[in-house]
Amino acid sequence: MAAVKIAVTDQEIRMCWEALYLLRPMLQPTTFLDQIKEMQKEGYVLLYVFEHNKVVSIAGYRIYSMLYCGKILYIDDLSTLESARGNGHATTVLKHLYEVAAEQDCKAIHLDSGHSRTAAHKLYLKEDFTISAFHFSKPIN
Repeated sequence: MAAVKIAVTDQEIRMCWEALYLLRPMLQPTTFLDQIKEMQKEGYVLLYVFEHNKVVSIAGYRIYSMLYCGKILYIDDLSTLESARGNGHATTVLKHLYEVAAEQDCKAIHLDSGHSRTAAHKLYLKEDFTISAFHFSKPIN
C-alpha cells in the first residue's frame, strides 16, 4: 500500500485537486490552491496517497479542542477517486489519522458526512465510528 504524505508544496496541493473536487464540486480550480493555503494557516493539514502517477485518495484534518469533548482530530475531507475505491486507500488514510490523533493526545476523531453518502458510512461504521449527533447549519447572508 502506498504511503500517506502531507501536501505542502503548491504542486502537491494541486495534485490533490481531482480527489478533493470529487467530494467538493463547488471548488474552483483557479482559487483552490489559495483556499488550501489559507486553511493551512488555520491548522488544516492535507494528506494524500499517490499511486500510479496520481493522487488517488486525500484527507484534510484539523486538531482543536471543544468544551464538550476535549481535544479532537476533526476530518474535514476524506475522498478517494472512484477508479481507486475498494483498494483500501481510505482505510490506510484513516489508520494514519488514528496515529496522528494518538501522537497529539486527542480524545477522539470526529467527522461529518452527508446523509446520502452510504458507502462512506459503511466504512466509518466498519472502523467503529458511531453516529453521535446531527449537524445543523444556517447560512448567514
